[in-house]
Amino acid sequence: MSYEKISERPSTLADILVSRAAEQPGRVGYTFIDGRGEREAEDYALLLDRVVGLAAGLQEVSAPGDRILLLCPPSLDMIHAFLACLLTRRIAVPLYVPTSQRHSETVAAITRDSGAVAVVAPQSVASVARDLLGWPDEKIIDSTAAERGNSLQLLDTPVPAADDVAYLQYTSGSTGSPKGVVVRHRNLIHNLECQRRALGHNESTSAVHWLPPSHDMGMILGILSPLFVGYPVTLMSPLTFLRHPLIWLREISENTNTTAGGPNLAYGICAERVSRAEAEQLDLSQWDIAFVGAEPVNPIILRTFADKFAGSGFRPESFSPGYGLAEATLYVSGGPSGSGLRTCSFASEELEKGFVVEKPNGRELVDYGPVRAGTAAMIDPRTLRRSGPGRVGEIWLSGESVTAGYWNKPEESERTFSAQIENESGTPYLRTGDLGFMVDGHLFICGRLKEVMIINGRNLFPQDIEWTIESTHAELRRGGCAALSIEIDGEERLVVLQEVEEELADDMAALEESIKSAVSREHGVSLYRVIFVGKGKVLKTTSGKIRRSHLRHLYANEFESRAL
Repeated sequence: MSYEKISERPSTLADILVSRAAEQPGRVGYTFIDGRGEREAEDYALLLDRVVGLAAGLQEVSAPGDRILLLCPPSLDMIHAFLACLLTRRIAVPLYVPTSQRHSETVAAITRDSGAVAVVAPQSVASVARDLLGWPDEKIIDSTAAERGNSLQLLDTPVPAADDVAYLQYTSGSTGSPKGVVVRHRNLIHNLECQRRALGHNESTSAVHWLPPSHDMGMILGILSPLFVGYPVTLMSPLTFLRHPLIWLREISENTNTTAGGPNLAYGICAERVSRAEAEQLDLSQWDIAFVGAEPVNPIILRTFADKFAGSGFRPESFSPGYGLAEATLYVSGGPSGSGLRTCSFASEELEKGFVVEKPNGRELVDYGPVRAGTAAMIDPRTLRRSGPGRVGEIWLSGESVTAGYWNKPEESERTFSAQIENESGTPYLRTGDLGFMVDGHLFICGRLKEVMIINGRNLFPQDIEWTIESTHAELRRGGCAALSIEIDGEERLVVLQEVEEELADDMAALEESIKSAVSREHGVSLYRVIFVGKGKVLKTTSGKIRRSHLRHLYANEFESRAL
């Protein structure tokens, strides 16, 4: 069986999929490990067969440009569904299968916002689609029962163009008013090429990923980059990783030239749950790129991981912190393979004022490397002028990776994606909402514009408070601290949520007093309250960002007791 190339110079992932099946039909592209440890592998020819078969089914219920919900658990099914949409010029909307009332409300809101006309889901999830969306069976395409297609002639739509919309990436934490980032094919190709060059990926690379495909990092770095470059990837669900992180590490151990990673929590979970004896059975010397995608990257967690697995051959220089966001497709900056974890310390009191001053034993910030996907400018958010050297500013981005805006939100898209620098003309910029600065051409991030807390007239970064607390007390859970500004009796008060182990329950009064003293000493502000909570109560997005607005709501409704 053979396939003809769509074009000599691929301009979309649909082109690349067809080319891979034609040129390397027997090469395994994807392997998925389920919760029982069973594997299913697909070479490129079989992959295209299944994608074409599902694409033929999509044509029966939709038209080019229609939005299609992908309500598949992490699996090869999700890959087939996503690529079938690309191949037929349908707009994919990758989602997660809801497991709670809040998740169900989010899926329903995204369905309304996107105007989706059909859903691809396995039979095990079809009832969820019927009950949640109220859709008839003819709008629900079974992702597991599509006929295998043995010819691209089954498809009767024109091939996708670079300017076509590939998919909508709904941002983490979307609820009542979800925002779907419009990602075009050209955005994807540009961003994937920037990643390839920066990370040095080639066909001898291998990868092991567990990140959810409904998230931008899980979809692009976990699924699309392997197809784009042509290297094999082993995938598993986030639940498999969370229950058995050793499975992830064993897969990394059994591969060579491996890329794998995730947010801070991935490294924290492995350091906490994998025993020394288990670690000694691993060989992590071939883990070339241990990417870390989080804002902020927590160097304490990474050093703990590196120490735990040093005897397994893990090399700290494998760490590759990166910065990105869905509005810029994914990847913005990061160090090359082998750059390792690089940090620098800055004076917190000066950062609060917008000045960048290095200071020994100050606030440690991670070096995110050069901006490699486009151009960055640091802008004063009050004047909209360039901040200048040695000043903190909002990170603005321009370039081909910057996406086309938010779906059906023209006013918000104009504000966010078409910003203009004062006294300059021409180039539109994406406002990221992240605050940072450049040192010797490398990007440092110090917080989120909307998260800056004003306490007693001072601008405070919550990450500064969290860093002080975690650095002071080794017995506290790493990455389990959230500093919040909460209005109490008409005044903004500083409240900290801190995860602790139950065995510390008898020492909480002394621990609270010690934390308050450290924050007062280092930052000159008073902590209104420290609330100790159990493991996992400091809620985060799938990319590791603290869900501060949701935690504020929980504070008012659920955290009135000091008990765990």
